[in-house]
Amino acid sequence: MSNRIAIIGGGITGLTLAYRLSPRNKVTVFEKEKVLGGLAISFKKENWQWPLENFYHHLFTNDKELLKLLKDLKINYFFSRPKTSIYQKGQIYQFDSAISLLTYPHLNLYQKLRAGTAIAILKTLPNEKLLREKLAVHILPQLMGDKAYQVLWEPLLCGKFGQQMNQISAGWIWARIKKRSQKLGYIKNGYQYLIDRLTAEIKKNKGQIKVNYPIKNLNQLKNFSKIIVTTSPPIFLKIAPALPQKYKNQLASIKMLAALNLILVTKKPLLTDNTYWLNISDRNFPFVALVQHTNFINPHFYNGNHILYIGGYYPQNHPYLKMNKESLLKKFLPYLKKINHHFQQSAIINYQLSKSLYAQPIVTPHYQKTIPSYQTPIDNVYLVCMEQIYPWDRGINYTIKTVNKLANLFA
Repeated sequence: MSNRIAIIGGGITGLTLAYRLSPRNKVTVFEKEKVLGGLAISFKKENWQWPLENFYHHLFTNDKELLKLLKDLKINYFFSRPKTSIYQKGQIYQFDSAISLLTYPHLNLYQKLRAGTAIAILKTLPNEKLLREKLAVHILPQLMGDKAYQVLWEPLLCGKFGQQMNQISAGWIWARIKKRSQKLGYIKNGYQYLIDRLTAEIKKNKGQIKVNYPIKNLNQLKNFSKIIVTTSPPIFLKIAPALPQKYKNQLASIKMLAALNLILVTKKPLLTDNTYWLNISDRNFPFVALVQHTNFINPHFYNGNHILYIGGYYPQNHPYLKMNKESLLKKFLPYLKKINHHFQQSAIINYQLSKSLYAQPIVTPHYQKTIPSYQTPIDNVYLVCMEQIYPWDRGINYTIKTVNKLANLFA
């Protein structure tokens, strides 16, 4: 039996849902922005062959759900092994293999072996059940020793979570380590091509997509038999005032960090040692990572330009989130020069700013108890969101896995 289904949100979650459901249902996607894509929204400069995402993206070799979707849509992708490094005490150190750990100068041999053993133990654990109710700030020093924790993990936890680092579940750390693969992948023609292909298939199946169409209250969708909300819980709370208070409290208890990316298009790369991903292990820096996209993807696709993402996570009331791109560049530039003393502002061709208020769940030891189910207390209203993919962290792969589970309920 065909359902008339409304999907709120035209990011990859909403579009994948519509793609799965549209062959046997009458599906309409509502997106408040003028363009589709959510966190994968892209832009394209003059003479670029490929568009670029507003927030950095890559594939892991174990992204089974996403890779299957790409295969179904006949989308080409590729893998390579880009370099990951850490910036610490004024120096950049490669940090993406056992060999690079052994050559790292700020730990002695025993400390390195203990740290490596701890990572191996965490990576071989089948799940996070033993760790989920324990704190990362307690478990990591116990496993790898105080020194290794202090120089490797503590600055990164602090950089990402700030004052809330002491609340993070060790299960979140397990998922980060378990998920990582040395090879990383990317979609040929960028993630915009995935958005375009999903859109084309939905329309082929007679599905409708309405952009620049904000849903301010679920009452706007009374003519639909089912409603699937793919926004973050805070947005769902705003458009569904009829939710019972207990459920509202459950959703409100999920705390989130905002994400900010300042994207620089430059004549030369900032990271000249071919590092793709640079973790900033210095608490004084105003950002947590630098992602030199064109040390992973050939600059040829961007007219020979070099692309740098400056990324950070911040509390939702942080002043950076109210600053414009000019003010943020002025703030960040002195720190970029610490990493590359020869870098000059004149090397910047142009730059732009991307922000997302609801980007990173704060995964506490009791986070699992707050995760909402797909079915909400309102009949025929469902919620599918990033906050449900625990213990995994944000990635599209597990969002698609969640989408597939929900789509099967309607099969």
